[in-house]
Amino acid sequence: MQTFGEFQLTPEDQLIVDLSDVDPPTRRLIKQNLGRLAEVRFDDGRHITTDQRNKIYALMGEIDRWCGNYIPELTKSQLKRMFAVREGLYEGFSLSDCSLELASRYLEYLLGFCFANEVPFASRTVDAIRESYGWDYYCLKYHRCMVCGNPADIAHVHAVGIGRNRQHISHIGNYVMALCRGHHQEQHRVGIYTFMRNNQLKGVKVTKDIAAMLKLGDWRAERGEDIISTD
Repeated sequence: MQTFGEFQLTPEDQLIVDLSDVDPPTRRLIKQNLGRLAEVRFDDGRHITTDQRNKIYALMGEIDRWCGNYIPELTKSQLKRMFAVREGLYEGFSLSDCSLELASRYLEYLLGFCFANEVPFASRTVDAIRESYGWDYYCLKYHRCMVCGNPADIAHVHAVGIGRNRQHISHIGNYVMALCRGHHQEQHRVGIYTFMRNNQLKGVKVTKDIAAMLKLGDWRAERGEDIISTD
């Protein structure tokens, strides 16, 4: 597709092209000079949602209490600065009107920060954020329950089967969850389908990377490495 638009080169070596003949016409193509590499993003004009904003402020509130600032605006400024440095952002952004895509990335960043630093979640915060993108992945990575956020083990959505050694089979394509002891027991008591429906869970499909991260089954063989048996 051929498009036309005005462009400008910023002091930070960003080429910004305003495209006039696309829908919506405010869409911009941004190309950032990174030596031999270039990053291309589209701003489609959609802005942060109320739901995203509420989740972001809930997480920042938990981080503020965890770090002992008790100054929400200071914590907000610090977190936004840390995110901007990691993302290579040269312009500030506002949580009142930033793009939908940037809000999603910032929300995922805050989730990762909380999990990596073991920031405790209040139950109301868990209820607000557990359907956010990245929640299930970080729960698996840091072994936190997908339902309540408490310490958890990895549970299989589909049973491995009697006589099959789960240490020596491929788990690629299967679905797993991170569940605490209490919710794992509830899953067995009510049945997997009822449990997942009641708790709005779908499970996470195991890829090669997830199998390696969780050391599931013959994950070494999936990566072309020798299997080291601990039996």
